[in-house]
Amino acid sequence: MKLLVAVVVLLLGVVARPAQAADTIEAHYKVAGPWAVATADAPGYKLYYPADLGAGGVKHPIITWGNGTGAVPTQYPGLLNQLASWGFAVVASTDTTTGTGSEMIAAAQYLIARNTDSSSVFYGKLDVTKVGAVGHSQGAGGAVNTATKSGGLIDTVIPIALPAPIWVGSGDKFYVDQLTCPVLFVSGANDTLISPNSALQTYYGQVPGAAAKAQLKGADHNTIQGTGGGFLGYVTAWLMYQLQGDTYARGAFAGTTPELNTNTNWQNQVEKNLP
Repeated sequence: MKLLVAVVVLLLGVVARPAQAADTIEAHYKVAGPWAVATADAPGYKLYYPADLGAGGVKHPIITWGNGTGAVPTQYPGLLNQLASWGFAVVASTDTTTGTGSEMIAAAQYLIARNTDSSSVFYGKLDVTKVGAVGHSQGAGGAVNTATKSGGLIDTVIPIALPAPIWVGSGDKFYVDQLTCPVLFVSGANDTLISPNSALQTYYGQVPGAAAKAQLKGADHNTIQGTGGGFLGYVTAWLMYQLQGDTYARGAFAGTTPELNTNTNWQNQVEKNLP
């Protein structure tokens, strides 16, 4: 009888235990990835990359990063370390004005050159055919310019908090209608002055090819700094989808019901022409 009671209690305990929340794509990619991260300084650049470069024969895609106005890479530790932990080699210009894209193009070319430099830790470890441009605010415009001015070097773009045209200086003008690679526009829902949804919706409509757009609820213009806040999951997932061919990450943006569209932490989500 005691055994029977014990079994009944155990079963009741199993039934009563709260169900584990199902994993989501955003949750999967918002935490650090499987790679330990190393950092290094080079003249004009801060580097974030997998410490065990090339382990298992892996070739690492490249991300070139653009800072917001007056900012430097060390103000974005959450995002830049996060991307390195998921297998990307990140080169971040230390320039505080990256809107023209020239700094980001030079940064990408710098890291590509290290792939053929036998004295470099990156020697033979990079996938130089997969390069993304990611930036914040002025650097978001720089990311667009990097894609449109680099002759096909860039395979995908993520402009974070891309400024409305009124905030863009003549020398930093960008043209999203010239993009030929997939683009993900993200901003904070509280960023109603510099990067409002009205501007992002216009930019999204001007892109001739593959694009997605969403705003993170509760986030403002600089939420991407520091820890990276709630941006980490989908920014990482997009780059995994676009540059590492990750089919699980793809489900956040493409398919019958993209996860992004049902995520109540986000608003104004739309996608088009995504493979």
